Amino acid sequence: MLGQAIGSLAGGVVGLIGAGKRRRAAQAEAARARAEMDRMKSVYTNLDTSNPYANLENQFGTLTNQYAGLENTMEDLTVNQQQAQFEAQQFQQSQANIMDTMRGAAGGSGIAALAQTLANQGQLAAQRSSASIGQQEAQNQMAAARQAGQLQQMEAQGAAAVDLQRAQGAAQVDQMRASGERQSQQMEFSKQGTLLGMAQSESAARQQALAQAEQQRMESLQQTISGGVGLASAAFSDRRLKNNIKLIGNSPSGLKIYSFEYINKLIGDKVYQGVMSDEIPKYAVLKHASGYDTVDYSKLDVEFKIIK
Repeated sequence: MLGQAIGSLAGGVVGLIGAGKRRRAAQAEAARARAEMDRMKSVYTNLDTSNPYANLENQFGTLTNQYAGLENTMEDLTVNQQQAQFEAQQFQQSQANIMDTMRGAAGGSGIAALAQTLANQGQLAAQRSSASIGQQEAQNQMAAARQAGQLQQMEAQGAAAVDLQRAQGAAQVDQMRASGERQSQQMEFSKQGTLLGMAQSESAARQQALAQAEQQRMESLQQTISGGVGLASAAFSDRRLKNNIKLIGNSPSGLKIYSFEYINKLIGDKVYQGVMSDEIPKYAVLKHASGYDTVDYSKLDVEFKIIK
């Protein structure tokens, strides 16, 4: 019975130490995982999910009418007076020749009549020249008016085309901004969902690792308690595991008897009576792998028990 108790006690202590190491390792791993998760969350949190089209401008907003301000070239048309001048010169020369030829033969009265006739003909020629010039001026005015109408039509069409392109450009910009806003909202929603999932996964993994380590530790402690403190024949008696140590008496053989508490309340959360392993005969002390001392109270005249 004593051997089983000691074996159970030693195994429990060894398991307790191993569980403590695993728990510390789990905590360290959880801390590293937490740091990496924080780094990833920081990177993910800083992802740009803003609207890529928020500042998009209408590329047709500054479009101008290419037909605005065109000059009417027909307004600068001039009248061709060379023909009229040439005809006038020819007529004058012809009249002069006729006068020279007829002066000697016609006499004074004949010359006067001839001069009158020539004057009348000159007036008719001048009227014809004036009519020709007036016809050209009328044609020029008509050409200028036609081109002015064409220019007005082209300018109006150009203005309409500019307005249409500006409106289409504005509609496209509005559509792209709205689409970008929806994309931004979707990306932000996805990011928040991912961050939440990362946080939940991180928390669950950390809690699971700590829970497993704590479970192993509890199992080892339970084994230790059942194998040591729960048996009168063997228990932890290493001074390093105790506090509030008080001398309360001596045994018949002179061994000092103390009251004490265990530092780790999971080993025992009561006030106990017993000895210190460094003050008793070595044959009653058992050293185990943990490095702590246990005592076989069946070899001593001191009872290990709970005081309160």
